[in-house]
Amino acid sequence: MAKAFILVDIDINKRSEVSNELNKAYLEVYPLFGEHDFIVISEFEESKTTALNLIEKIHPIDGVVKTETLIGSEISNKNEFHDKIEVDIVSE
Repeated sequence: MAKAFILVDIDINKRSEVSNELNKAYLEVYPLFGEHDFIVISEFEESKTTALNLIEKIHPIDGVVKTETLIGSEISNKNEFHDKIEVDIVSE
């Protein structure tokens, strides 16, 4: 299982409308303070799900100016992750 963290920038004059529309889309949504206006969190098993969330649920909202998507993945074995980092550092 992976998660997409979608940073959403909006037209500030449409904050309330965008917030309402994001919440209607049944996505996990949080307002942000700083460079971006909202973060939308979506769990998925394949990247097609995230693409559909962006294309069908987020991009069409009037007032959404820009999105940036970050993908996070579970690490099943912490030692495996640590070993991978050491290998990458050594091989460089």
